Amino acid sequence: MPARSRLQLYTSNRLENLADELARVLGEPLSAALRPEIVVVQSLGVGRWLTQQLARRNGICANIEFPFPQKFVASILDEALPDRSAGHFYTREILTWRVMKLLPPLLDRPEFAELHRYIIDRPRSELRLFQLAGKIAHTFDQYLAFRPQLILSWERGAEQHWQAIIWRELTRSAPGLHPPALAREFQATLTRTAQSMSSRTAKTERDLTPLPRSPHTKDQPTTPHLPERVTFFSISTLPEFYVQFLQELSQHTDVHLFLVRPTPEFWSDIRSEREESRARKKAPASAQLHLQFERGNPLLASMGKLGREFLEIVSDLTPEREHDHAQEPNGDTTLARLQRDIYRLHDNSKTPAPNDQSLQVHSCHSPMREMEVLHDQLLALFEKHPDLKPHDIVVMAPDITTYAPFIEAVFATAPDAQRIPFTISDRGARAENGILDTFLSLLESATSRFTASEVMSILESTALQRRFSLTDTDLETIRTWIAETGIRWGIDAAHRAELGLPEFNENSWRFGLDRLLLGYATPAHGERLFDGILAYDEVEGSLAETLGNFAEFVEALFTAARDLKQPRTLLVWQETLRQITARFFAADDEREPEMRQLRSIIDSLGELPFDDAVALDVLLAHLDSVLQNSTSGSGFLAGRVTFCALKPMRTVPFRIVCLVGMNDTAYPRHHT
Repeated sequence: MPARSRLQLYTSNRLENLADELARVLGEPLSAALRPEIVVVQSLGVGRWLTQQLARRNGICANIEFPFPQKFVASILDEALPDRSAGHFYTREILTWRVMKLLPPLLDRPEFAELHRYIIDRPRSELRLFQLAGKIAHTFDQYLAFRPQLILSWERGAEQHWQAIIWRELTRSAPGLHPPALAREFQATLTRTAQSMSSRTAKTERDLTPLPRSPHTKDQPTTPHLPERVTFFSISTLPEFYVQFLQELSQHTDVHLFLVRPTPEFWSDIRSEREESRARKKAPASAQLHLQFERGNPLLASMGKLGREFLEIVSDLTPEREHDHAQEPNGDTTLARLQRDIYRLHDNSKTPAPNDQSLQVHSCHSPMREMEVLHDQLLALFEKHPDLKPHDIVVMAPDITTYAPFIEAVFATAPDAQRIPFTISDRGARAENGILDTFLSLLESATSRFTASEVMSILESTALQRRFSLTDTDLETIRTWIAETGIRWGIDAAHRAELGLPEFNENSWRFGLDRLLLGYATPAHGERLFDGILAYDEVEGSLAETLGNFAEFVEALFTAARDLKQPRTLLVWQETLRQITARFFAADDEREPEMRQLRSIIDSLGELPFDDAVALDVLLAHLDSVLQNSTSGSGFLAGRVTFCALKPMRTVPFRIVCLVGMNDTAYPRHHT
């Protein structure tokens, strides 16, 4: 007989109501005072908002972990089955390198003919191999979450195409099980444990007088290695595999699931006009006239497909109790009526009132103009609503990186009386971490032409200036030297020859540095040459120290560039990058967090399962992939106007929501 579910389901159309219920749930302490609460979220923004809300309601928010669903499930499986788990070997990053190692010996097989044509005898074949391995790893990662039965069938020998062959090779080389296989074994372990404890309990009841119950004793026996209570908060979508795992987990520990639903009505059967048209085209002609579709609210039907599909999955759960905290929107503004129509699943198209500004659309001719209009509108809102604060406003864009310079140009340069505090989030690790950006620029420069502008952009890093004892004033002097000595590009004549260009020394860095150093050592006053070099006479006095520091930087840069061109193993790359970090950067206390992030990325190279030599372009591609998948969450909900990316899982409520960059080429997104 299956165990009774200990799943509690909470639903509401307002996240604030769910936060109230969560504060009440967490108000009951766990049996172990130092054991952390686990609240699973789908974004860093939700976790940060929830931290603030719990602190306001309970007076403090401490000892709470906010893992993502994948990390949470992996931690449960690793702890429950430590000798069988190999989940680390199936993460996307590790899978990429494992596939890269497995592919070359397989390319001669007939099943891999297409991959062979793509990689073999092509330019930069090693980089092509790495990029292909990354695509395959991403696909397998999706299979693990959304199609676990498919890969389990591959392991049993089903299908003989190249994907199935690669997957079987991956499972043979791993020291343990992947998450779907682990979940299956985890379920069997929980069932055996529950049956064993049930048998012991029945025997005790027959043979012994029952002892008094502890106040923390549960109706169901507590399974070892499981948290006492787990909460899933504001989850907008989960793969079916995760939902099934949650259902199984709820039979052995307390699980609280908090979901945002736009309407208390059952709306998983509503269809948009486009979906209805597609369904009619696919149906036989004899059945088309008899098809019946529920439209409901057209906005929810057309834009709520993800939530609708998740609702269908969640409807299969069997919670012990459901808590509905729906709250019908009130008010007579256009926005309130729109929210109410969604809540009721109505389609009431009404003309907005003439002075209603609750929902506005602005058409602008450029991103800069968008920011100018946005700034003016926000100033008007602050004047109209004196209680409105900057942290009550969020501005989202499909591509926040593109809009970041325009945001800075308008909001950072406004007069003091019109200055609106703001912060930009979701720009990516490279945009948010200046040291990391400079570090990657150093690596990328190894294959560049070393133009004057490229080298000077690297030297603009504060941490790098600190390491070579240079100041902003020194940089202006150096720019003058570069212009007047004629430095344009190229290290020297030999470097230009390596690029397949004419081998001449004029206007190179070596040519300009020789003029600068010779001018300080032997001023020529523009009258004579020394070994064919005309000395530059404008370096004297204290400028000699600046020249020495600058020459030290340039020589270090060129030495590193020559060294980086040699392929090496990842462990050797790790040591090389550590040396470059120590050679080029000296961070102060303010920049130390950025240095820690850089060191963490370098340290992770030693954990990758690949021992062959790797070229620089492959290493750069790997670092770029790591940075794209890393999120710091910095700048989100920082007490100012929040500029961030438009993400489907960003359900944090704000009083004012602004969308910019909603062009037809940017939204909806087109994945290619």
